[in-house]
Formats: sequence, structure tokens, C-alpha cells
Amino acid sequence: MSKLQQLEQIRRWRLPTPRFGSVRYEDFQQGAFALDKLRFPLAVRSSYALEDGGEQSYAGQFTTVLSVEEAQLEEALEEVFNSYPTPEGQQAILQEMIHPEYSGVLFAFREGAWKLELIEGQGEALASGHKQPDTLLLPRFTRADAWASALYPFWQGFPDKEKGLNRALIWLSWYAQVLLQRMDAEHGLDIEFCVSKGRLLLLQARPITTPQEAEEVLTSANHKEILPPKPSPLMTAIISKAGYRLFEYYQALDPTLPRRAFIREAAGMPWINLSALLDVIVHWGLPTQLVCRSVGAEDVYQVGLRPHRMIVKIPVFFKALHQQSNAKRTVETWMDNVRGRLAWRRRHRELLWEDKRGAAFKEWLADFENLYVELVTNMQLLTGAMSGPLAVLDKLGVLAKLSAAMEEKSASTDYLRAFNQLQYSIISREDFLEQFGHRGFYESDIGQKRFFEYSEADWRQLLGPQGIAEPAPAKRRKGSTLWTHLLAPAVRLVHTREWLRNETMKLFWDFRQELLEQTGFPFWEYQPETLKAYFKGKQSKATLPPPTPNPSSGWDMDTFLCNGHGRRLPLRLLANVAGQKDGQRSGIGIYPGKVEGYVWRIHSASLDNLQPPNDGPVILVADALDPGWVPYFSRVQGVISYVGGLLSHASIILRESRIPAITQLPAHIELNDGDWIEMDGQTGEVKVGKGAEV
Repeated sequence: MSKLQQLEQIRRWRLPTPRFGSVRYEDFQQGAFALDKLRFPLAVRSSYALEDGGEQSYAGQFTTVLSVEEAQLEEALEEVFNSYPTPEGQQAILQEMIHPEYSGVLFAFREGAWKLELIEGQGEALASGHKQPDTLLLPRFTRADAWASALYPFWQGFPDKEKGLNRALIWLSWYAQVLLQRMDAEHGLDIEFCVSKGRLLLLQARPITTPQEAEEVLTSANHKEILPPKPSPLMTAIISKAGYRLFEYYQALDPTLPRRAFIREAAGMPWINLSALLDVIVHWGLPTQLVCRSVGAEDVYQVGLRPHRMIVKIPVFFKALHQQSNAKRTVETWMDNVRGRLAWRRRHRELLWEDKRGAAFKEWLADFENLYVELVTNMQLLTGAMSGPLAVLDKLGVLAKLSAAMEEKSASTDYLRAFNQLQYSIISREDFLEQFGHRGFYESDIGQKRFFEYSEADWRQLLGPQGIAEPAPAKRRKGSTLWTHLLAPAVRLVHTREWLRNETMKLFWDFRQELLEQTGFPFWEYQPETLKAYFKGKQSKATLPPPTPNPSSGWDMDTFLCNGHGRRLPLRLLANVAGQKDGQRSGIGIYPGKVEGYVWRIHSASLDNLQPPNDGPVILVADALDPGWVPYFSRVQGVISYVGGLLSHASIILRESRIPAITQLPAHIELNDGDWIEMDGQTGEVKVGKGAEV
């Protein structure tokens, strides 16, 4: 499609564009062409037939001449036509010149975040690279949003520019969706625009021919909590493959949502697709801070509450509420069913392992992938059900008190209590293994060792010095009977989630044990395809390639932009995010209490770093936490993490165990081993002593 055809479609659909006309090459040669009452100065633009094709683009390869006066028109047309390979049968565009305050381009991908680049003045400086643009991610707004933007502000947009620009960009977002619905553009549209006196004008909309340039905002979020610094290759492959299936949870609630991946792999690591989640939140009219605060990521959209959109989505909310009201029963029924189903499937595989090992592994892999998807889907259901009520309890200041006062505790807190009892010889190792032998560090990765597999040397490292007295238990807070009865159901949803985690880890252990029996080597160090070849007899144990060192990057970035080629860019490139957290001086309080002590800085949980470096009071400081950190919690007076949330597994343990704790500490507050600090688990504040870097 030529540029002229694009403009004719835009005009036919009554979308805003500057007035324009066209000149055929043959008419130009004969000097017989009309200006269609266009006013000078004009822009003489190329419109070669193959310039903006769906398969290949020649954008920027042909000439455009700006600010052409009447006396210069013939020369400008000749220059444009001469830039064509063959001008015969081609046309040039005559378009009234606009002197805009802003010009830019929007890359509106069908799947991926929408990236907008903006400069002041004419767009030629952006195309030529003479000006560096300001960049942000443009949310997908509706026409109702565009009208509502004149009534109240709900989107910050470019924070340092006038509000009229941001309103124009909201209109751009809506027009981009109209164009995507009507134009034949498989991967999306590259839309050039300008803003003049607060009015948006579309200049061009060409198909995107580089789908791998589509970017998403990826974040470590709770993956950094539950997976090791470098997850096993097998687990990474399984999680990444499940990306689109996991997003189906949201599509089941709202079929109007487009297909997206909940998980994306980058630098050999499985990341959560934050931009996909934010697009869901924007689509439903909810504030994007809801998601970002829960996962501890920067808000790259900064969209506020939009009641007019929420009204439209009331059926979705009712559907979600109906699901969430039955969440506990749904999850318990699923667990009963999945236990029976997997037990039957494992008995069936016992015969397959003897004769058809390839088929047995294929079934093992399918069952484990399904278990992972169903686990995360049920976790999403429970998290949705409990996040609202618990956020209200936290705002009222009663969440921590209620969690600590309730007699009933979650399975994760029982895990910590049992470990403490084991450490102080109150229960035997056999009793502990009977209850929690299936658990361990970063247990959500099937490649991680479980307590069942520990050697005597491992146990000595895990338990530390023996013969010390058990510390006196903290005083139990007493909540009023009224509060307990009214609010306990919300807390019990938390307990259901922790029970689900504990019971599923038993199933993970069964899968690990089954494949270890069939291989006798660390199978998790291989990709699924390599294991398929082994079990089909195409590879023997002797000919298997040795596991290569894990090439993954680790959790080296919290949140970033990533395209299909794997190129990763920091969020500071976005104009509305740069320096967003620099002024933040506190984290989120998990459990109240003021504690002073030495920093015990741990980046990842392992047997090699379980002993605190100081004899005095110690405060554990970690990048992220998980129930696998239980052996650390019994050795400290307080806990701080940089990544986490009110509802993370570790936060639940710390709250119910009455351990003062803070999460989402801003990254610029750098705490190092040996620093003396004072933390306040109520306010989330940290005061750093002499020698610490802030």
C-alpha cells in the first residue's frame, strides 16, 4: 500500500490528517495538475507504490521536500519523482505544511507494548536522527478515555509537558486501535503524527515489517522470590513454554483481551510480562499501580482509576467475584483431583518406562507442564480473591495484628516452626522429614535438592551449632473476638494459598524422584529435547553432551524493556519513569517492630552462607525472599527485602511469626554486610549508620 492510499483511507475513516492532494508523474510531465485548493507552503512527499509494503518497507529511501512555496513546487516535484526507481505510473503527495509543537512516531504492535517517540518541532529531525526523542510506553486507551481526558486527568503521560499534549496522545491511542482494526497490517502499524495547538494529526500509518522489534516490559517480580539465581535449563524451558497458557486465566474472565504471553524468556531466564498485565488493568479501568505495587516494579504506564471504563467492565468484575467467592473450594477440589490423576498416571508410566521410555518421558513432561500451569492459575485465583480484602486490612492497620493473633497458622509458618523445633532438638529429624522433607531452597525449581536428599554434611551446615537453648517465644497478640470472627475468612484465603504451595511441592518432589530413578543423573541440567532423544534411545548416558555452564544472566535486572531479538534496555530510557523511585525513602512494612542490628547481606539462599557474620543482633537483608529462606529467619531479629509484596509467601511467614520485616526497599538505599541500621517494620523506614551507602 502506498503512502497516498494510507492517507486516503485515513481521510475516508474521518480521522484527523492535514489536507492533501496528489500529482501523477504523467500529469507532472505534461504540466497538467491541480492543487485542489491547497494552501502554500506545502510538503511534497513521496508515495512510491512499494514504499510501505506489508512484507518489506522502503521507508526513508525516497525524497520528501518540506516548506515548498508556489515558485518551488515544480522543482520539488521533480526531485521527488527522480528519487523513484521508475517514476512512470507513480504519484507524489502534496500536503499542507503544519508547524507543530510536537512530532513523533508510535509503534503500535498487535502483540507487545506500544512505544512512542516524541520530539519538539518538525518530525524530520526525528527521522534524520538529528534530535533524540523522548520515549514512553503508550497505554491502549478507548474513545471514552479520550473524551474523559478533557474532564479529569487519569494519565500522567509526559510529566514535564503541557496537558494538551497528553490528551492528544490519548486520542492517538484510540485512533491507532481504529487503524489496527481496519488496516491489513499483520504485525502492527508504524504511525507518524504531529500535535499542533493541542490537536492531533495523523501523517502516515505504514505496516510494521519487523515483528521482532516488538517490546515488552519484563520483570523478575515473584520469580526472583521462588526461583534460584539461575534456574535449571529444564525448569526455564517448562515455565517459558507455559507463557501463553498462563495468560488464558485473564482471557477466560474477559474474552475481549488479545493473546499475550504471561511469561517471556530473555537472557536465558523466565520473566513475568509486566506490560501484558498492565494492559489488562488498563483495559478494565483499574489503576496500574495495583499491579506494580504488588510485584515491586516501576509503573511504566501511570494510569489512574477510570470509573467510566470500570462500568463497562462490570460483567467481568462480577465473573471474577463469582470465581473468587468459590476460590477456596475450587482449589481444594482441584488438589484432590490432581493428586488422584497424577497417581494414576504415574502407575501407568511404570509399565511405559520398561518398554516405551520415550513415550513415558513425553507423558511425564506433559503432566509436569500441566501441573505447573494449573498451580499458577490457582495461585492467580487465590491472589485475586485475597488481595482486595487484605489490602483493606492493611490500610486499617489490623492485618499484622490479626495474622499474629490467630491461633491457626499457614502451612509455611508451620514449616518455620517445625524447623525451629528441629534446630533446638525439640523434634527429631525423622519427624521433620515426614512433614517437610519435600521442601528446600528454591523448591519451585524441580532441579533443586530437597531435604529428603540431604547428606549428613548438608544437615550440619543447615542446622548450625547444636545444644543452644530455644529462644523465648514472642508474646502472642490478642485480637478481639469480633475482629477475629469478621476478618478471619480473608486471612484463611492466605492459608489456603500456602497450603496449596506446600501440597504442590509434594507433587514436585514426586516428579523429581521419578525421573531421578529413571536417569541416575541430574536431568534438570538438560533441555527437554535432549532428554527426549535420550529416552528414545538416540542418546546414551555416555554420549549425552556434558551440561554446559548455565548461560543465563541471572536476575541481573529487576524490570526492563526487551524485544524479540533479546535486546534488553533499562527503564530509565522512558521519560515518565526516569528517577521515579529516587525520592522514595522507605519500603513497605510487613510486620511492626523497631529493630537495631548489623546487616547480614545475602543475595541467594544456600547451605554455604547460613551463619550470620556477627555475634550481635542481626538483620537479614536479601534481594527477594521465599519459604526456602526459613533457615535464615530463625537466626535474625529482623528481615528486609528489596523485592516482594504484602502477599508474598515470605511476607506471610514473617507476619504470622511476628518477625519485624520490610519489603520493597528502594534499590538506591544500598545496605552492605556489617552496616549498623535501625528498621521500623511499621513504617518501612530504614536508618543507616555510619559507613553505609545511600
